[in-house]
Amino acid sequence: MKPYYLIISFILTMCVTARADDAFKPEFYAFFNGMPPMSYEDEAIMLKGLGYNGISQIYVGGDELEQRVDVYRKHGLKVLSVYLGASDKPINANLVKSLENGGMIELTVKNISPEVIESIRQTAEMAAQLNIRVAVYPHHGNAVATMPQAIDLVEKVSHPNLGIMFNLCHFLKNEKAEDLESVLGKAAPYLFSVSTCGANLDGKNWDTLIQTLDKGTFPQKRLFAALKKLNFTGPVGLQCFAVKGDKRTNLKNSIDAWKTILNELQ
Repeated sequence: MKPYYLIISFILTMCVTARADDAFKPEFYAFFNGMPPMSYEDEAIMLKGLGYNGISQIYVGGDELEQRVDVYRKHGLKVLSVYLGASDKPINANLVKSLENGGMIELTVKNISPEVIESIRQTAEMAAQLNIRVAVYPHHGNAVATMPQAIDLVEKVSHPNLGIMFNLCHFLKNEKAEDLESVLGKAAPYLFSVSTCGANLDGKNWDTLIQTLDKGTFPQKRLFAALKKLNFTGPVGLQCFAVKGDKRTNLKNSIDAWKTILNELQ
């Protein structure tokens, strides 16, 4: 009988291992707008100590971006993305080259025209050559402010390297919270990344729609349960725009809340 016990033990061990490997654990990045003033070195040390995978939504490219990428890489962290606006001219490769092989361009679209659509297509192709993804970033007040508008644009551009970034604060500002699962389902084929933050379901301004992740009445578990169901494997960013208080404390409180959310979903 002993061999049978060994076989059963082996099967159970493999099942537990498979379950651990299948755990929902997206990489988690702090937006640059949540960082206190400090050197790139100190940024990386702080974020690594807190448990973040790196930083995202950097506002500058070129040499400055390359310097930050080099410092973060030295600490085993990643500079995930730059935050840029679409225009009638495609983005220059030199601006984003240091993000090659796994980075992302978060692209806001203030105006839409045939020229802008073509420039986005060219940007997506340029980025594809560098293994950088391009994610349309719906932003309140822009021509692309909602997820349906982002889906429409991505389908018009029709390039496999162009997708969408879901942003909770802008979704709650412009769309209906009860439509969350439906919206994510429709966006799923194009969903490259997500940003979240603490937010109030009835929030009207950025003070109530952008808080640390441990605050707000919006149930974060609902968002990430929906993403888990969709087999989402992309990165998640922490929106920190204009959040009051000590920035390091805010980052710690948010990643503690993030760990709790993930534990509840396993």
